[in-house]
Amino acid sequence: MTKKYILDEFPSQESYDLIGIHSNIEDFSLAYLINKNLGSSFIRSKKSMKYNQSEFESFIWENKKDGVNCSLISNKSIITSSPKKSSASLFVLSETKKVSLIEELSEVDYFLKIKFGMDIILTIKNLVKLPEIILAYIVKEPKIKSQFNLIYD
Repeated sequence: MTKKYILDEFPSQESYDLIGIHSNIEDFSLAYLINKNLGSSFIRSKKSMKYNQSEFESFIWENKKDGVNCSLISNKSIITSSPKKSSASLFVLSETKKVSLIEELSEVDYFLKIKFGMDIILTIKNLVKLPEIILAYIVKEPKIKSQFNLIYD
């Protein structure tokens, strides 16, 4: 007998901890601050995550020698549609739309996905000390219906 799964019900084979980060700064600035203050080595991923006709920036930190595997992922992106030429319109404006990688947590700006190598409690304590970070907290898995959006390896 074959078992069929709906995409959102598929069991996650990957275990990780997830930290939600609220911050108004750009993604590269956040990665720099985390590297500087937490002793990490996040670098921009060569390919950005693509989902729902949008691109989400991601930074990775992998160090097999020390057993570290973490990702810093942007949760927000802006889609700009090309303007449609209309003879009745005086102005030609492009339409912009904000989208989130995880719609259930659209208020979160960034996610820090820790597979292994960082203590989650200590990381949160160090993150909230930074004046550029408004809030950082553990995101529980049941809140996320579309966990596959976080799997991009």
